[in-house]
Amino acid sequence: MEKWTQDNYIASAHLLLIALLCGAKYLPKNFLITTALVIGCLYDVYYVGVIGIYTVAFPLIVWIMYILKNTLYQNVFTMFFGMIIFVTSLEVVTLGVQLLFKIASVSTSFFVSRFFSTNAFIEHHFVYPFSRSIHEAIQRRIASFFLRLTV
Repeated sequence: MEKWTQDNYIASAHLLLIALLCGAKYLPKNFLITTALVIGCLYDVYYVGVIGIYTVAFPLIVWIMYILKNTLYQNVFTMFFGMIIFVTSLEVVTLGVQLLFKIASVSTSFFVSRFFSTNAFIEHHFVYPFSRSIHEAIQRRIASFFLRLTV
């Protein structure tokens, strides 16, 4: 059985998950769940080779984001800790499924050192800029829509 990507490279969906987390505050539920489904399918085809792991995990995480919407988007700190929980759950669930079906073989120390040591600090710097840029883009689009209506 081969090691998971031969210890060279691990495809990480953390940045995508942060974008989905920030987008869930402003975008419609059906649109974002459909987008997560399509991106998860593409992610499975390109990185994993088995369709179904990320195809199910991404929409499920987005759905949970919408369930926890009132709690999650109170301030940047709750978004940050929510992001930590969602990234951790995504990685543990997807790795668990891959280990269950013997698609991957990975040591615990390798998994923790690659995913949880530096990622929390790095991802913290993406939450606020993503949420601000998505908010500003949506505000511009709404303003341009109403401007077209008045002209």
